Amino acid sequence: MKSGIWSIQHAEHSQDACCILAFLLVEFARLFGRDIMFNEDCLIYNDPKAECPMLITSDNLHLRLRLAQPSFSYWAQTIFQLSHEMCHYAFRQRKSNKEFTLCWFEEIVCEAVSLFSLEYATNNWRHCRLATRSPDYSESLKAYLEKERIKPFTEEFKQCNTIEKLAAYEQQRIAEERRETHLLERNAIHDQLSDNPLELKFVVNYTQYVGVNGVVIDFDRWIQDNPCKLLQRLKSIQPV
Repeated sequence: MKSGIWSIQHAEHSQDACCILAFLLVEFARLFGRDIMFNEDCLIYNDPKAECPMLITSDNLHLRLRLAQPSFSYWAQTIFQLSHEMCHYAFRQRKSNKEFTLCWFEEIVCEAVSLFSLEYATNNWRHCRLATRSPDYSESLKAYLEKERIKPFTEEFKQCNTIEKLAAYEQQRIAEERRETHLLERNAIHDQLSDNPLELKFVVNYTQYVGVNGVVIDFDRWIQDNPCKLLQRLKSIQPV
């Protein structure tokens, strides 16, 4: 097993980000396993001018995880963005083809993990080193989570009830560009994670169950191999 090292590029308030990273890594390693979360080196940096956060895989030396926020001092936003990309990192570790991504599936799960991470941070803030500076910050985290949960949504993803419609949704990368189209599904997966987060370890194997059409997952076969409620809930949101 390789020993992946997580690091943060020096910047203003980067020590704050180090505290948040250490805090989240403990939980991610518990949920996904240390073999998943420490398999590749990953450098985290912030680009205030970037349009969005991203896990950048084109660097031959190590992965780079880009945040896109005014600074590392926005703790709730750091948790929200960082946990999303850490989930993409976890998915990558179980892919035989590192270039393949089923966007609709990964985005819904990663966004649900961001919500779960805010919930986890709210309930366990005392264990983060930043709590010594701001012991009541859990209230801000709770408010951030509630604001995210009630964002306006559409049912565009739900309406992709044929392979052709879902393929078009995937090819146009709507899951990345218009997140409001699957917020109901994201919230449903967050609810399930809240009930049993340890089932999250099963989702990293999803590429083994993608059908020949490239957009539909064979949940029946997957659930037969790994019976759990999270996969049942994921099956229920797949529109085809």
